[in-house]
This record gives sequence, C-alpha cells and structure tokens, in this order.
Amino acid sequence: MLRRANVANQVGTALIRAVALWGLVAALATPARAAPAPAPLLQVVRAQAAVAYRGEQIVVAWNGATRADASLVRIEHDPPAWTRLDYVPLGPSRRWTVIRSGTVEIRFDPLQLTGTTGRAGVDEDDFEAARLPWLLQNYRVITAQDALLGRKATRLELAPVAHDRPTHRLTVDDETGVVLRSERAGPDGSLGEVTAFLNFEIMPVGWRRGAVIPSGLHLTPREPVRAASAADIVRVLGGPPAGVAVPAGFHKTGEYLTGDGPVVQTIYSDGLSTLVVYERRGSVASPPQGSQVVATPSGPIWVQRLGLRTLVHWSHTGRVLTMVGEVSRPSLLAAAERTGIASAPRLWDRLLAWLQELIP
Repeated sequence: MLRRANVANQVGTALIRAVALWGLVAALATPARAAPAPAPLLQVVRAQAAVAYRGEQIVVAWNGATRADASLVRIEHDPPAWTRLDYVPLGPSRRWTVIRSGTVEIRFDPLQLTGTTGRAGVDEDDFEAARLPWLLQNYRVITAQDALLGRKATRLELAPVAHDRPTHRLTVDDETGVVLRSERAGPDGSLGEVTAFLNFEIMPVGWRRGAVIPSGLHLTPREPVRAASAADIVRVLGGPPAGVAVPAGFHKTGEYLTGDGPVVQTIYSDGLSTLVVYERRGSVASPPQGSQVVATPSGPIWVQRLGLRTLVHWSHTGRVLTMVGEVSRPSLLAAAERTGIASAPRLWDRLLAWLQELIP
C-alpha cells in the first residue's frame, strides 16, 4: 500500500527546498559546457558552494486556494559543512529546525528536542535533479536588472515551454549569486511558494566552523531510500515496472526502494520540476485520503491537489500507481490515460484486497 507519509513528506519538505533552493542548485550543478546557460543561473551554484551568509527570510507556501503556511526562517550558511534553518511559524504550527552538517541532516522540534536524522538532502537532490540541457530545453529564461535590500540584483524568470508546470521567478544578488527572493507560480498563475530575505549579511567562510549539533536530542533514523536494481524491482513487483507515459520533457533519473518495499519509486525530472511515480502490486486502488474520483471511459482515477503538486492514483495491469508532480491536473490525467486504466473493481475484488491487507 502506498504510504501516505511518502506523499506527505514531499509536501512537508517544500519549505526547506524553498529556502535553500537545493533542487535548483542540483539541477544546475552540471558542467557548463553542457549548454550555454545565463551567468546568473551559474552564479546560484557558486553561491551555495562558496558564499557564507546569515539572514532571515519569510517563507509562504500555499496548500490550497485559501490556506497558506507561513514561517520566519533564520538561516546560517557556512559551506561546505554547515547549514542551519530555524523555522518560527506565523500560526499554530510547531517550531522546527533543520541542520545539515557534513553528510548528516537532522530535523527536530527545538522545544520537545525530538526529531529525525538521516543523510543530508544533497543525495536526494542528486537523484531527482536533471541535467542543465533539460532545463534549457523545457524552460525559457528571461533576465532583467533589479534591486532588493539595497543590493543590485538580476531578476530571472524560468517559464515552462509546456505551460503545465510552475513558473519560477528568482531575484539573484549580483555580488554573491545568493537568491534573495524566489516565487513559484502554478500553471494558472496562482502563487504556490514565496521566499524573501528580510535581512541578509555576507559572512567570512568558516564563521560557523566550530558549530555542533545540539546535545540532548532524541532522534529517530529516517527510513533509508536506496537505489533499486532490476532484480529488486522484479522481486518487489513480480515483473518489470509498468510503462508510465509521463508528460513530455521529463526524463527518468532513477528507481528507488524505501526500506524493504513493497513500493518502487521512480523519479523523473524536466530540469527543474520533479515527478515521482509510486508503483506496487495490486488490482484495487487505495486512494489517499482527501482525493476525489474522476470517471474516465476506461476506469476511475483519483486526483488530489497538494499545493503546487498534483497527485493522481489509479490501477493498471495488476499494479497500483500513484504519480505526484508539479504538473497540472489535466496533464497528469492525460498521462494516466495514455498509460492505461483498469476498469472499476467488482465488490468481490475489493473484499479480496481487504482480506489480503489483513493477512500478513
């Protein structure tokens, strides 16, 4: 059964990714000879690797037409070994802190001193990040001079050619290459994520060299994600994976297992946006809570909006499939229909599936 935690984790980490822009950095961190990229884009890569700074940001992520989660984030960045993000929600949510130290990332509640630990998100970005040519193929890059916080800057707009995924707008500091402000808007023009520095200070490299992870934390290891071999996939699925017809411009970057399965995760990227397909054995769909069913001539599909992301869930040829990505609802519905959709299951099929879940 698809673990809803996997889907929720994608949404829950949106604020982290918005602040640090790791996905964008990884997408651009390919040899410059691969494609002629505008200089401000490459500046972003150099900034994360070489520029130390501290500051405060306001971060807002919309989870629907009316609901938004906002936080004040205090940032310490001292490459290559230290980044700390302290989130103070502007609302009822709990405070939380993210620390990346070397290859370790911890996320914890600073009041309860409980949280999780695992490998730093750099690895996650490596497997989902596309190559620079993909980004330049799928997005038009528009630049203009700008200013923010009294600093000269360049405004970048990364507009998708396909018009079915988010537009990214970045304000890049000319001196350092640090992203001072970023916006991500959905295909309909509605804002999905906004981050903006309220204050920004350049620091000498090494200024947090003596920083250590706080003591007294009670941390639970996060379930590891590992690359899946062809043999792993056949073992988990009982055969090769289904041929999912993802939207145009997306390229497979890897296949992964969480723990011992039984879900295979396939990651795709168009150079900036990420698409994840979860696949498991089964003939009866188990749609996530809050999704809505859409009737098609072939069979039912369940759809759910998760901020800028869309989730579609359906069954096909003895497999249950879930696709989550920063792609419009019509585009993902069309992808599911191109892949193939099983007809609605009979009552007996549902009862059998329920019994199989009860029996270990």
